[in-house]
Amino acid sequence: MAATLFVVGACKATELLTPAKEIALIIGEPWKDMQSRSTAEIADNIPDEIWYRIPKELAYLRFADPKHGFITPPAKFFTVSFDDDASIRSVRMSPQVEPLPLQESWNIVLDLQNQWRKSGWELDEPEEYPAYDNTPLWHEALKKCAALSTHWNAGKLYQLMVVITCYEDNRYPDNKGYLVTISMGKYRE
Repeated sequence: MAATLFVVGACKATELLTPAKEIALIIGEPWKDMQSRSTAEIADNIPDEIWYRIPKELAYLRFADPKHGFITPPAKFFTVSFDDDASIRSVRMSPQVEPLPLQESWNIVLDLQNQWRKSGWELDEPEEYPAYDNTPLWHEALKKCAALSTHWNAGKLYQLMVVITCYEDNRYPDNKGYLVTISMGKYRE
């Protein structure tokens, strides 16, 4: 039992101390292009299937579009899906390694929103789905677990959704954990 705990602990420590690798992709490009550009290992696509793959190590996303690019923090939950023609279909990820306190989640989302604005992304329906903002109104909504998602478009090429959700972590019964989730794919009207 002690040996098993030691091995699990050593593996966890190694994972935390190893720098994150990069998944660099563009929605719609061939799967092989993403594999050759990325430093993180991700398995081959499955021919004639619509499915997904997960990086084999801790990785961050570099969206490699020359105009609309951005970079996320490392993600433990990270999936890349592909179409039956072996092209990148979508990405779904939580750009963090563990549940975070509210302010740390804010920092991730505010940084990403700044990157998106600088690279030509725009809010879709800002009146209905406004950008996250570090204001008392948004903080109260998140503390009540009532925050909405925001939706962003890069012209008519790509779209993404970002949401901060909260849940209780049994390890810390007096604190809520917060999880940022991003879903990104081709633009659809």
